[in-house]
Amino acid sequence: MWCDALRNSLLAARDRRQALLERRFPSEYPAILMLSLNLPGDRKTGPRAERLFRWGEQALLAALPARLLAREDDALGPFALYGVGLAAEPAKRKAIEVETAHPAGRLLDLDIYDPSGRPVDRAGLGISPRTCLICSEAAVACIRAGRHDGAQLQARAHAVIDAL
Repeated sequence: MWCDALRNSLLAARDRRQALLERRFPSEYPAILMLSLNLPGDRKTGPRAERLFRWGEQALLAALPARLLAREDDALGPFALYGVGLAAEPAKRKAIEVETAHPAGRLLDLDIYDPSGRPVDRAGLGISPRTCLICSEAAVACIRAGRHDGAQLQARAHAVIDAL
């Protein structure tokens, strides 16, 4: 029962985020960026999440010309939307630099959308997928194969955040 309630809460938060994002299109900005967290496990909020999010905002704003459009917290944790002053593809490349420049960047989701709302992804730019928190394999392959248990992933994420 608790697991169903958590799943429903997370799905409802995802739907609300998507609706908030979709209201921004078409956009007057060359790109829209959604900053959110990519934390393993069911705990997406709290002091660690806030510390990581603040760090992510600083790293993002140092790398990209961006204007805050919205910032909220929900069951998935903190998130923000930014209007970006670069075209979507160069903005995505800069976002990937932020995600890869520091171990904590691996725990961020920096999703970029063009002015019509089309997402720009790594594959579309010919860039390799994200690596796993634990090993050097593609994260999606580890998730699908269940290579690492949740406690191991959470411990690694906590260690990265605690080192900020």
